[in-house]
Amino acid sequence: MNDNYQRLQLADEQRDRAEILATLAAIRSGKLKNDLRLLNFYREVPVSYGAEVLTIEENDAELLVHQVQAVVIAQEKLTVLKSSHFRRDVVASVTYVNVEKSRVILSNPGYTLVRADRRMSVRVQLGVTIKAWFAAPELEATVRGKLHDMSLTGMTMDVERNPGLPLSQKGELSIALPTGTIVIAASLLKVFERDGSCRLVFEIAPTRSEELNISQYIFQRQVEIIKELKDHPGVTT
Repeated sequence: MNDNYQRLQLADEQRDRAEILATLAAIRSGKLKNDLRLLNFYREVPVSYGAEVLTIEENDAELLVHQVQAVVIAQEKLTVLKSSHFRRDVVASVTYVNVEKSRVILSNPGYTLVRADRRMSVRVQLGVTIKAWFAAPELEATVRGKLHDMSLTGMTMDVERNPGLPLSQKGELSIALPTGTIVIAASLLKVFERDGSCRLVFEIAPTRSEELNISQYIFQRQVEIIKELKDHPGVTT
């Protein structure tokens, strides 16, 4: 259900890959200024640090990266490369990660659209179970589940089965935050089904007071996520 990245082809896969590796080689040799940064998402929070190109092979590139970035790369098994020298952002698979030595080997680079860059607000995954339920006068039953992630403009809720709601169904989404339950006007945007599970994506329209409660919880969750990364046993710097 990862919707952060979409691969693109500007020429064809082989020529795009050759162009990207040539650009990385030029950065390594100093012909191009190194403005390379990597981007990953950890529990929906963006993680982005600079990187250095160490070696270029026929289809691979070895990079020296920040240890925190290496931790996230090891989980995502890919990373996005950003540089003013690329025609578009680049996504690459990761075939090797050494967090202690801060090294990664990338393969199969290709151009990409980073959908998450277009988000209107920061999204975070939740670290504890937060119960949620969606209701509307015309619905026969309340849809109950637990939140997967949240932002100031949308929330996703995991449910046991597809409730069969029509897209754009309007109602009220109640979420049981640790500070108290809030009720927000919401509209069903998307439904994802995979491996027997179902995830409902809602667009929300919070009032100013609801927005304040949500933003405070998101900030608190961001702090927890960043601390979790920095406390990873592989991170020594």
